Amino acid sequence: MKRIPTCILLLASLSGVIVVHAAGEDWVLGTWELAHDPDGSEKDWLEFRPDGEVYSVWPNGQRVEGIYIVAPNSVKAVFTHEGRDVITTFHFDAQRQVPKIVTSETREESIYRKTDSPPGPQAPWQP
Repeated sequence: MKRIPTCILLLASLSGVIVVHAAGEDWVLGTWELAHDPDGSEKDWLEFRPDGEVYSVWPNGQRVEGIYIVAPNSVKAVFTHEGRDVITTFHFDAQRQVPKIVTSETREESIYRKTDSPPGPQAPWQP
């Protein structure tokens, strides 16, 4: 019986239904800036919104849209770029201050930090 709600949730999330974040997940909302990348990638930003949308903002101002879900110690995001879905998992420390992601090139951790600065050349989304 548990499979039906899980299947419905999966289908709903894949079909573009808006997912609203749950109470107690406000800590993830806002702008996160790339603070350290062992591969030498350019700085980028992540914008998490309360409607379940997330944007990856690149230095040139390009915004790649995605959706996210919050787990106890991680945030999973699916970005759609050039017709392909890119699944990303950000692992957080116990205080939810430092999201880390393992890079594809060196398999080392890139680190993001929460910031009040605007992401890239555009102003951030304001709640």
